[in-house]
Amino acid sequence: CAFVRATGMKVLVCPEDASHIEVGRTSIVEKLPKDVRDKTVWRQTFWLTDEAVSVYERAFALLSLDMHSPIMALGRGVPAIVCRFQEQTSKGFMWRDIGLASWLFDLDQEKDGGRITQALLDIAGDPITARGKAKEALALVKKRQRETMAILRAELGLGPEATVRDLQ
Repeated sequence: CAFVRATGMKVLVCPEDASHIEVGRTSIVEKLPKDVRDKTVWRQTFWLTDEAVSVYERAFALLSLDMHSPIMALGRGVPAIVCRFQEQTSKGFMWRDIGLASWLFDLDQEKDGGRITQALLDIAGDPITARGKAKEALALVKKRQRETMAILRAELGLGPEATVRDLQ
């Protein structure tokens, strides 16, 4: 609500898996005040990855309770806030590992509630810095991937020019 009211932008409530469709409607969209609901689009059907990525790369920012969408958004340089909870695995902590701890929140911690809103408003207040932060995190991911693959190539006795086909 604070984001819509501060920016006037629309928001999309969409599923990361098919079980989220009705939850998005009943737990989010239907509970919004009219002024915010008028700026909210609810995705009523599940979508495939290519369509999701296409939307995410045009998004101002992303807020998610799952990891796949934030990873896809970050891969396009889009700021992505991750809200995790106890029942999830430790994979949500990767945001901290790539320098995005200020965009990682624990929904089981009451203190994080207001901080989520503030993080989103901070992104809205300085989108250039937020996009730069997303791109820095992506650059770190790519650097670590290159380093990891170099170790794998060395362990397999392959040269630096080796490709996936060489592993087959």
